[in-house]
Amino acid sequence: MRTEATIEEWKRLYEVATRIRELNPWDLLWDMDIIGIRVGKEPENTVFYSILGKGGECYGIVVYEGYDAFNSFLMLTMQEQMNLSMEYAMFNQSNFTCYWGNREELSVKQREIIKELGYKYRGKNNWLYFLSYEAGYYPYNLNQGEVVRMTEHLEDLEMAFTYYKETDTNIDFENGNMFSFVYSSDRKTWHFGEEPLPFTAYNFGNLVITDEELLGELSKVPKGTFSLEADVRPMGATVSDKKYDKPANPTMSILAEANTGVIISCDMNEPNEDAMVRLAKTVIGFIFQEGVPKEIRVSNAIVEAVLEQICEICKIKLRRMKHLKRIDEFWTAMKRYR
Repeated sequence: MRTEATIEEWKRLYEVATRIRELNPWDLLWDMDIIGIRVGKEPENTVFYSILGKGGECYGIVVYEGYDAFNSFLMLTMQEQMNLSMEYAMFNQSNFTCYWGNREELSVKQREIIKELGYKYRGKNNWLYFLSYEAGYYPYNLNQGEVVRMTEHLEDLEMAFTYYKETDTNIDFENGNMFSFVYSSDRKTWHFGEEPLPFTAYNFGNLVITDEELLGELSKVPKGTFSLEADVRPMGATVSDKKYDKPANPTMSILAEANTGVIISCDMNEPNEDAMVRLAKTVIGFIFQEGVPKEIRVSNAIVEAVLEQICEICKIKLRRMKHLKRIDEFWTAMKRYR
């Protein structure tokens, strides 16, 4: 059940964000100049920060908690190379974001918080608000636990950036390094300097089937003459349900026959379901029912990685294309009725 932050908790968050703005971190850092802060020795506990605003268009701070969240940042930076839609990359982010935007960008709830806190913002790129990004959900206002964590993260950033600025630290950001600020486990001491990023390219996490009996059965299925298109796409629309703590944004796993355009399946996934695994299961089920396709067409590198083993076992040509004609037609038609 969702719990909202108290006004005192929001006050602490707004105060630290306001202090950081006065430091103007975007004067020194680009969005790819990463700050990594952690408590203790475990690298996986690092919190990564990306600073927005060097180009002068919008100001913000994006916070990624841990390696999995940082991987979603790299998905965003490699979106074009992986042929992902911007919608897919944005709706699969895992972060807390602090923005200084325009009044019309804020929800009613966000404006109410600002009013209760007594802040009076005027003009472009001055309205401070926060969003939580989580795959399977629409970006939404922070809950109580997120407000508390974001406050701690920004207080850590305030201290780390102050050291970065005052010591004139030189970091080779362009060659995969970050400014690292590490607290001891009791937070009584700390050190800072240059450290390599844990990884600099998106980790695909290929789906690996370990069931030898299933793999053996797949390899024996007769070959067909048809081709398939396969994709995973966020719906891009809010679904409100009392079982969710915030509006969902379901991801669809889609399989189509490439020649006829028949939609074989279009499965709506729950927010906590893995849409890629669902797609792979659908492909396997269809193969057992209808035979092995001669080709499966995909549009992006993530779906390609998920289906790679299946296609290798069944000797299916796995072909990455810029566009999927049949699924694109279906998606366009579906959007008219959303």
